[in-house]
Amino acid sequence: MKNAPVSRRDLFNRLRGSAPLLRPPWSRPEQQFNEICNACGDCISACPAGILVSGRAGLPIVDFVRGACTFCAACADACANGCFVARDAANRPWTLTARIAPSCLELQGVACRVCQDSCEASAISFRPLLGGRFEPVICQDACTGCGACLAACHVAAIAISERQTPAEEIRA
Repeated sequence: MKNAPVSRRDLFNRLRGSAPLLRPPWSRPEQQFNEICNACGDCISACPAGILVSGRAGLPIVDFVRGACTFCAACADACANGCFVARDAANRPWTLTARIAPSCLELQGVACRVCQDSCEASAISFRPLLGGRFEPVICQDACTGCGACLAACHVAAIAISERQTPAEEIRA
């Protein structure tokens, strides 16, 4: 597990069973973001993909049901409060990645590769299993966490979450 500090808000969200809040790309760490953001909505208005929405206390969150992130950085450019880190080769937009649940149609024996077709990074492939089924495989190094696969999935079998370390993946 990560040894990062957990805010009270995150703790209560976990206890309620709520999914963690996904902030816009290049956002500062959660605690800093919450302290700096004044919920002005400039980043939400600037998002051409329309995936940023107002969350608790008016702070922006990403809603991948609305579409995928193009990493255009319009949200970061629109922010006058410094809620975002510098965008350079050393800073990835975020450490999010896709995860596919057992409810995936391919795992149920139904041909569906819409997630693979929607992935511009070619991070999703399918490995044959015994019995004619296929298992979706996500290349963690290639996945940008853009959410295109989540928006395309007909059965909501995909989630976007923080990357896990290899040790965390084994325990999961």
